[in-house]
Amino acid sequence: MKKFKIALGVIIVGFFAIIFFSNKEYFMAKQGLEIDLLVGEPYHLKDLPNAFYFLIFFLVGFLIAYFTSLFDRFKSKKKIKTLNTAATDQLKEISELKKEVASLKGPAYGYSKPSEEPDAVSTA
Repeated sequence: MKKFKIALGVIIVGFFAIIFFSNKEYFMAKQGLEIDLLVGEPYHLKDLPNAFYFLIFFLVGFLIAYFTSLFDRFKSKKKIKTLNTAATDQLKEISELKKEVASLKGPAYGYSKPSEEPDAVSTA
């Protein structure tokens, strides 16, 4: 499985390299961005290669996805911990109930332990 993951990673990197080198002129072309917040003057970013913008927006999207899933992961860990605690408590309760049932049944159904003294009268 480890070799498969490495091979898959190499294939994916290869595809990205093919895409980049076949579109090298576009990725290396410099372009500026203008951000207009409708308040005041629009903000102009200096001219940067398109590849840089792709990288920045990819990383920003990756970080947004990571941090939004981080809350869900913490929530899931807490839920798993709660469920494991409940399962442990229920297993303890089951073992206690089994012991109680075993003590109520006695040695066997309808079978009483013979007394050691033949003339002994039970007082129960």
